Amino acid sequence: MFKKSLIATAVVGALSASAVAQAATVYDQNGTKVDIYGRINYMITSGGTQDLTPGADKTNGSEFQNNGSRFGFRASHELNSDLSAFARMEFRFNADEVNRDPMQVRNSFLGLKSQQLGTLTVGNFDSVYFQAVSSLFDVYENEGLISLDTGSTSSRGDTVAYASPVFSGLQGHVQVKHISGNDAPVGVRDNSSTTSTAAAVTYSWEDLYLAAGYNQSKDVSDRGASYPSGGGGNNSAGEDIWGVSAQYQFLPNFSARVMYEELGSVNEGASASAIKEIVGLGATFNYGQGNLYADVYDVSYVGDISSNNPWAIGVDYRFSPMRVYAEIFDEDASGENIDDSLLYTVGIRYDF
Repeated sequence: MFKKSLIATAVVGALSASAVAQAATVYDQNGTKVDIYGRINYMITSGGTQDLTPGADKTNGSEFQNNGSRFGFRASHELNSDLSAFARMEFRFNADEVNRDPMQVRNSFLGLKSQQLGTLTVGNFDSVYFQAVSSLFDVYENEGLISLDTGSTSSRGDTVAYASPVFSGLQGHVQVKHISGNDAPVGVRDNSSTTSTAAAVTYSWEDLYLAAGYNQSKDVSDRGASYPSGGGGNNSAGEDIWGVSAQYQFLPNFSARVMYEELGSVNEGASASAIKEIVGLGATFNYGQGNLYADVYDVSYVGDISSNNPWAIGVDYRFSPMRVYAEIFDEDASGENIDDSLLYTVGIRYDF
């Protein structure tokens, strides 16, 4: 049972196999299946880091907020006994008040999946680096994940990925993001299109999960080519993100995780407060009706700034398909005119 949940959590399988809770099948005929899924998620927050500079906006007061409410469609069609085509469309909306803001397009992609040949995915999705390495720490409803790549770095659009078949627990992942030089002035700079790549290797054996990843995070600031404005840009501090992570299930209801990340090269003009290196340690305990989870980090920066130790802790209580949760996050921010207070979050979520 744990092996299956670990693989789902770490996304050892193909991108198309991402778990979608409480999905309802709306069509299933002649080899074609279509599911609809979503969530309504509300939270109340209070506290957090506050800029005390005169004229700065207040950010640490209590606030009732939408927290990533969304809905989506997932489709698949069996082409033969081994090969299937799949597609997914997901949309995020602001559900806590009447508004006319357009919906945000989230992960939306299509592809082909074969047990013998692997999986090819095309479109808009989280980076293979994030899915393999840093997603182990993505356990929070609100703040708590700290990573050089939280999913969007050189991904989420105009991207092609391939995941190999699983060989004795070992699986490889590669992706390429296309960056167009169109719409830039001709003859001013190099306007040719370019790419940014990422790769990861994962290994699962009994109660152990291991991952290593790389994200090029190519800086194109000196070119005419540019990342799309809607997301999926590079890490602004630098290129070449490297990382490793591991998770082990010590008991049926207790697992621990560890992660190390570093930025290979720093861009000119990078902020002194930009993250250069991260060490993370965390654990999750299932108490039967929900989870208790916590993480602590050691974060080093590009500039001559003392390392900080952010931490987060949370608990949820689940009565399917609903859950309530409470979380505390300490960014451990430092600097002049900064009030570093704990960020408190309580919320409720319904999955369908």
